[in-house]
Amino acid sequence: MARRARPVVLLACVTGWLALPTAVAPALLSTACTGNDCEGDVQTFPKCGGELAGGDPDVWESGPITGTYLDYHGERTWLFDPSGWMGSRVPINVFAYPSFAPNANEDGGFATASGNLAEYWVEEVGDGYQIKVLNDTCAQYYLRVVVEYAPYPAGTTPPKSACAPTAGDAGGGRS
Repeated sequence: MARRARPVVLLACVTGWLALPTAVAPALLSTACTGNDCEGDVQTFPKCGGELAGGDPDVWESGPITGTYLDYHGERTWLFDPSGWMGSRVPINVFAYPSFAPNANEDGGFATASGNLAEYWVEEVGDGYQIKVLNDTCAQYYLRVVVEYAPYPAGTTPPKSACAPTAGDAGGGRS
């Protein structure tokens, strides 16, 4: 016996089309593209914000995987400058992890972003590199960013980070 295909509703939201099963579409119709979801802005992350992921000198993250993620509404661009941690090194990978909740680990999880949900630019600025991450959708998310750098050559000691904690610095050198 052949199964009948479920009806599908197409929902337009300013920049694109999204196909949704009819059971889900009515719930979203009342909340799609409301408030400031599509008002673009740029937020600058503190230069000594974030941390070395697990103390790894080759991986910077905007916050721990179990921490609070950044507000990432539609058309928002986040500007990250991890050069205080990583110096003049060139990033080799950028990963964006969106979530539906600010506490992703407790409230629903996260995923690796793709497509318009996270568009990246890496730009050389002065002696370091800045990373821009754009949510080019009209949807509200929360964001965590991880940036990888090539390892230091074997036998080389990484230079002291301008943002690394110093002895007795409870704040970790971050601002």
